[in-house]
Amino acid sequence: MKKLLFALTLTLISTHTMAEWTKIGESDDDEGYTVYAEMDSVRKSGDRVRMWILLDYKTEQRASGVNFLSKTIRRDYDCKGEHLRTLAFKLFSWNMGQGSLVRSYNQPRNWKNAQSESMDETVWKFACSQ
Repeated sequence: MKKLLFALTLTLISTHTMAEWTKIGESDDDEGYTVYAEMDSVRKSGDRVRMWILLDYKTEQRASGVNFLSKTIRRDYDCKGEHLRTLAFKLFSWNMGQGSLVRSYNQPRNWKNAQSESMDETVWKFACSQ
């Protein structure tokens, strides 16, 4: 009985702490994925916005020797300069940031342009509209 109660408590805690994702768009790149934003993570300072996004893939992806179905990315968006950069990311074995964490990276990358008519531009526009 104690094991059942413990398992139920863990389920409720993990469900409660799961991020709420807002759908931003879909892409056919990499055999298809959907992009979501975590609205509670949006932080605006001047012409910059920082937030977490999630890429949820339709098929298993492979990078750096690991397989994954979803990726969360913390990014900075320069709304005035139309640039973005990745600050950190996490790769997960299951969809929607669930399952095992199979890889993470926590070093800011260089700024890059939000390419016209790309998913990066779609997400940049979304972030800067917040």
